[in-house]
Amino acid sequence: MVGVKGDEQIRTDATGHPINRMFADVPQDEPQVFAEPGFEGEIAAFNLFAYLSRSNVTWNPSVVSVCKESLYCPTTEEYILPIVHGNDRVEWFIQLSDEIVWDVADRETGAPRAKVTMRAGDCAAMPADIRHQGFSSKRSMLLVWENNSADLPALIASGKAPQYPVSF
Repeated sequence: MVGVKGDEQIRTDATGHPINRMFADVPQDEPQVFAEPGFEGEIAAFNLFAYLSRSNVTWNPSVVSVCKESLYCPTTEEYILPIVHGNDRVEWFIQLSDEIVWDVADRETGAPRAKVTMRAGDCAAMPADIRHQGFSSKRSMLLVWENNSADLPALIASGKAPQYPVSF
């Protein structure tokens, strides 16, 4: 995870992470941090888009934020997700750049349920009872948020937690 001293380093040319050709236009400037005296080692910030623009793999999330069981996992996507990913919990997707088309199917039967086209700025919640596979014709950036509680799949299976993020 990227963050304060002792965490993973920011990706740079010096760390062997050149800018991916698809993200050559992404600004690489880092934010300025002005910490109050005494908090200098506890406050950190980084340019998430610059960090992702230097990812050398696709469809492989990097955990960049953890708050208790909550994980923010941004990733870069290009071509097709090499697996069909089955959910056991709700996942929230925020499309940060470009476009991904998702084929969404029933987790148990594989029966098609939806085709979702996400463009920069779109947000979607993938329910806990689906499988999905994405395709991105141009390398794009995606932020995945999920509750990483180990208890959650059993709570969903028992009906004590919902399979869907909201009920109408």
